[in-house]
Amino acid sequence: MMIFKRTTKIAALRECHYGLDRLPVTVRVPTLASRDEMVKPIESATVDDLAFALLGLKENLSALHREIDAVRIVHDEARKAGALGTDIAIDVMIAAKEGK
Repeated sequence: MMIFKRTTKIAALRECHYGLDRLPVTVRVPTLASRDEMVKPIESATVDDLAFALLGLKENLSALHREIDAVRIVHDEARKAGALGTDIAIDVMIAAKEGK
């Protein structure tokens, strides 16, 4: 008697390629001129769906990079102004800019 192992398409991909261990089950296809945003199962996503999903992911990544940079600037500027670990960073920056 042979027992068949039922595997999803995603599981099969993950097994044959080490870089796909973080492959999501769904992708978010951003709003386009002709259609609303949609979340599609990766198993039924077209190449175009993936291209548009990548554009959305890159936008999110850019926004995250900008947020990281802004927080880094506040941190670095507060440290340059002499802030210690328990000081409120923004207060130290403002005081430094005002010459206090």
